[in-house]
Amino acid sequence: MSVEATADTPAGAPILDVANIEVIYDHVILVLKGVSLQVPRGGIVALLGANGAGKTTTLKAISNLLRAERGDVTKGAITFEGEQVEAMSPNALVTRGCIQVM
Repeated sequence: MSVEATADTPAGAPILDVANIEVIYDHVILVLKGVSLQVPRGGIVALLGANGAGKTTTLKAISNLLRAERGDVTKGAITFEGEQVEAMSPNALVTRGCIQVM
């Protein structure tokens, strides 16, 4: 995940804020529960875990790519540059500077 700072982010506020999200696939399978992280301006954050721990699902939630796999963020909030990402398309996020790099 590449996150680029812009003038839209208030000083001291994290560029990316993932607050207590929950992700469910197929309206049944709970994959993530209570995941939170913040990426500060100019900072680096590592997401570590075993296979199946939810690293990729977390990144897909941030990038709004879950719907393609019948997944939904059902609780919590994801904010990029002070704006909630749930209404943004993946293309809009990329345009704003939030890019997932494999």
